[in-house]
Amino acid sequence: MGTQEGERDWVDVANDLLSKCHVNLRLKKLTDCNADVFIALYENILGEKVPDYIAVPCSQEEDVHNVQCVIDSLSLDYLQISLSHITGENVVRGDKESVKNLLEIFDGLLEYLNEEINDGSPNSGRKMKLLRVLFRTQPDVLFLTLQDGTTPATPSPPDTEEEDEENLSCTRRLKDRRIHCTERTALKEDFVTHPESRTAQEDFEEPLSYNRKRNKQAEQELHEISENLSHRLEELDQMLKRVLGETGESTEVREEDKQSHHSDSIMERRRTSRQDTGVHTFLSTNFVVVLFNFDSKLLTNNEAYEEELKRYEEKERKELDKARIKAREAVSYKSTVFLRIMENELLPVLRDELPHLHISPHALGRMWQQQMQQVDRLHVMSSNHSRHRSKLSRELEEAQRKHDLLAELVHKGQDHSRRLRDFKERIQQQKSTQNRLRDQRQQIARAKKYHSDYHVQHRARLMRARTKEERMFRQLFDEGLEIQKNRLREQRAYAREQRLEQQRRHEDQIKSMENYYKDQFSLLAEKLAQERQDIQVRKKAQEKALLKMKRELRSRMEREIGELQRIIIQNDEDDYFQELEIERLRNRVRMASFQYNTSYLH
Repeated sequence: MGTQEGERDWVDVANDLLSKCHVNLRLKKLTDCNADVFIALYENILGEKVPDYIAVPCSQEEDVHNVQCVIDSLSLDYLQISLSHITGENVVRGDKESVKNLLEIFDGLLEYLNEEINDGSPNSGRKMKLLRVLFRTQPDVLFLTLQDGTTPATPSPPDTEEEDEENLSCTRRLKDRRIHCTERTALKEDFVTHPESRTAQEDFEEPLSYNRKRNKQAEQELHEISENLSHRLEELDQMLKRVLGETGESTEVREEDKQSHHSDSIMERRRTSRQDTGVHTFLSTNFVVVLFNFDSKLLTNNEAYEEELKRYEEKERKELDKARIKAREAVSYKSTVFLRIMENELLPVLRDELPHLHISPHALGRMWQQQMQQVDRLHVMSSNHSRHRSKLSRELEEAQRKHDLLAELVHKGQDHSRRLRDFKERIQQQKSTQNRLRDQRQQIARAKKYHSDYHVQHRARLMRARTKEERMFRQLFDEGLEIQKNRLREQRAYAREQRLEQQRRHEDQIKSMENYYKDQFSLLAEKLAQERQDIQVRKKAQEKALLKMKRELRSRMEREIGELQRIIIQNDEDDYFQELEIERLRNRVRMASFQYNTSYLH
């Protein structure tokens, strides 16, 4: 049933490609993808004729020739990598795997060209130089263009605050795009490269070295931007201190008592609002206005920039969610429907489902520690495989380091904006406190005793309620851990059975091929014996020719057997390494979500 659904999906992909290319042809099954379909896709997508194309094919060999010309043109002229796993003979014969791979290539090529057309800006004065296109054909096709690094964004002159904010926003988007490009390149090259293929490694050495240079340049730019921003923050802090010093000298403090009930309530409201609002703003160096004279224009600009940042973050979040959904759908058939909670997502899911519960930081930290111990125990086997990661993992580490630098820049901007907001609120609080201090002093004596008694009683009630809620939450947490243990045991047993079954299938195929060629050799020996009896007169003249033919035939058959065995073993290794890579990516996504949740909770 799953095979039929997968075949229908590929038929839908082929029909979608034909409709996008305006080809008046619809397929009902996957075997209908013949040479005419791929030639039409080639000509409509690339806008060129197929090299060495036979216009009116009269036999199946000519159809094979046309399809092979399409594959060779894609491999040599456009993709610049080997497509030896796809042959025209297999496509014409109706091999589903070859047809799927070729459809994936055309689908990815069309998607890549559409993205290039959409991303092309009409105001740009130069074209980016195309260096290399990387892809893999199973289970999806990805065309990634490694282009020249764009010019680094330099700090704008202090004209207006809006211009500085726009430049900083553009810089952030540029760095995020570079990081995303580096991560995708490293991940896809891990699937494409193979230890036995020297040509593939030589093709990837040039873009990898170029990518490392770009990473170093990006790190230098990030360090420069970080230093500039730190310098700006220090200057602004000094200016704020001077302003606060002048205001402190000019204002007369008539009373010493500032710990009133009103000031406490103001501080509580300020802390609550500070925790609830997540404002991501960058500040420019031309901020020289006195803090207690903020005008409405500055507030409007900050709000507009906050909205722009929120829209950008929402867009990035949606893209990340789409990538997660796509990765989960690739392995959804291996997991049961009713088990959806991942190993390190149990505690965040429970917190989201029960937001009204109040958990003490000590209990919450203990739960996080138990959760991490559970994850470490369950992933001991997978951690052994992660020790043998290839040199491409260094590219991922560089990308992660760049991401950390960007996050550090954002946090610096947030801290600085928080300090500005604190200074402004402090000035406003001082003014309001000085104006109302005379009236509040008369109310403090009456409200202080009532407030302390009520606070003690209220805290006792809250502690009782929180203790009860923590006990309930602890029970739910233990039940969730037990469910996760059972689910992971079942998944491991299922994966072990699948691997054993796949190994048995490969062994049966190898044995059948060996038996087939043994029969062929026996038939050939009988035929040679009969010919030797019939033509004894010409035995000496033809003996050398027969020996030569036997050696050539034996070497060719041995070579074919070796190639078939190597293809079978390579497919098995590719499937196994793909599963490992999917598991590693899933672990990385889980760790990223865990780090994000941890930073948010603390």
